[in-house]
Amino acid sequence: MPREALSFLLAFLLSALAIEPFKRYQRRNRIGQYIREEGPDLHNYKTGTPTAAGIIFLPIALSVALIFAFSIEILIVILSGVLFGIIGLVDDLSKIVKKNASGLSGRRKLLLQFLSASIIVFLIQFANPHTHMTLPLLGKIDFGFAYYPISAVIIAGMSNAVNLSDGVDGLAGSMFIFSLAPMLFLPVWQNGIIAPICGALAGFLWHNWFPASVFMGDTGAIGLGGMIAVMFSVDGREGYLLFFGMMFLVEMFSVIIQVFSFKTFGKRVFKMSPIHHHFELSNWKESKIAFRFSLISFIGAVFGLLTW
Repeated sequence: MPREALSFLLAFLLSALAIEPFKRYQRRNRIGQYIREEGPDLHNYKTGTPTAAGIIFLPIALSVALIFAFSIEILIVILSGVLFGIIGLVDDLSKIVKKNASGLSGRRKLLLQFLSASIIVFLIQFANPHTHMTLPLLGKIDFGFAYYPISAVIIAGMSNAVNLSDGVDGLAGSMFIFSLAPMLFLPVWQNGIIAPICGALAGFLWHNWFPASVFMGDTGAIGLGGMIAVMFSVDGREGYLLFFGMMFLVEMFSVIIQVFSFKTFGKRVFKMSPIHHHFELSNWKESKIAFRFSLISFIGAVFGLLTW
């Protein structure tokens, strides 16, 4: 625990301090976030806010993890953060160059995510060969060869789920911390990467809590999403994402339900998806959404601990 506390504190300080000049550079050069036209009108004032802070806090978290907790498992998680972070970086840079919010096409992004996930699944089989998945309360279930594509889909899906959750100030970062920090009470190898990630995210939230002065961008969101899935995939515990990634999955499935309902029945289930926008349009303040979603994330994580 002292090692985890030290890595958390170091990552927090480095992240909080490094993001400040990063913001100033973007403001000085008029670089910032472009808001999607299909998003809530409430967000129009955020146009021009510095973005892509994942470029800062991800390398800090991964470097601190390497210093304090080097292992083959940690190395695989770090590699996943690099691969998925690069996808997000390309998307962020594309938006900045094009000067709009379009970025990479959805299909191209999904393809890159699935390819990256497949590479990670391949590497996991060298470090910890398995074809089973441990599901909460049910135990191990062997999927045979089908495990490989299933695991890749889960990893790619979670990278999207976290990205979809990055829609209001402080939401994705606080949900990530409250989803994973409870695992620090378990004697597991994942703590070596969870502590510095949570520390770096806490430093980021220093600037991102409502009203946000910087956004994590796809670099941070897609990178974090890939890592949270891989943390559980290394041990074949993807099923525990139902608890430790609960609200990220709720965000993702709210989009799937909305699209399916509209295309099939011509009706929308929510005022807007992902679901945090539904509550935003129901007059919930951004800080209220971030707090309540994070609280539910924490409750889900507690259930995860109880069934570990």
